[in-house]
Amino acid sequence: MRICSFLFPSEHSGTSPAARFGGTARMAMMATAMLVPGVVAHAATYPAALLPPNSTAQAWGVSARIDHAAHDCTVHATIDQARFTTQMPQMIAAGIFSARLTPDLIRSTPHYLMNTLQTDISPGFVHALFTQTGAPARCRFTWDYVAPGPSGALISHPMLSFDVTRATHDRIDWPHLKFGDMADHEDAVSVDRIFDAQVNQETLDITMALAHDGTDTDAPP
Repeated sequence: MRICSFLFPSEHSGTSPAARFGGTARMAMMATAMLVPGVVAHAATYPAALLPPNSTAQAWGVSARIDHAAHDCTVHATIDQARFTTQMPQMIAAGIFSARLTPDLIRSTPHYLMNTLQTDISPGFVHALFTQTGAPARCRFTWDYVAPGPSGALISHPMLSFDVTRATHDRIDWPHLKFGDMADHEDAVSVDRIFDAQVNQETLDITMALAHDGTDTDAPP
């Protein structure tokens, strides 16, 4: 089951499910254009880099590469948790996350927040890939995050993976794609059991923290 975190995209998306996914909801491509520049530019030739040098996404801890060995296609996307956490004030200022996020919530809910970011960025990677000249008919997209282990060396932790076909990509109304809509277009979704449990627990933690503070918010779907 694909996990999606919906409490803390930016203030632009409203607070209720109706507002969040209705006509006034924030479009996924707003963040995509900021984080994955080039998806709105002319098509590159596959397999071109999905992120240009010095992109905003890289500054905020996101990297991506295409593996096309043996005629297969896999996009490997990674979040550097330490850089991601450090850059949260900049992401809040840019409207990617809500200003209601306190430093304590940021520190205590990193998996929830990283899952929210991948939900926001995944459509950009899908669109950037399948608009390349010579793109394959299908590609697998995998997400992980890296964090220091006991020795200080970075350790990779799986998040989730999914397939998207070029035919599915071509049917999507990209200018009007809303936050979270990409999940309906993914095949063979696989969510890491540990990451799933962490996101679910942190979702509960955020919901309870906001309720305790008197903030009016609805639980995620």
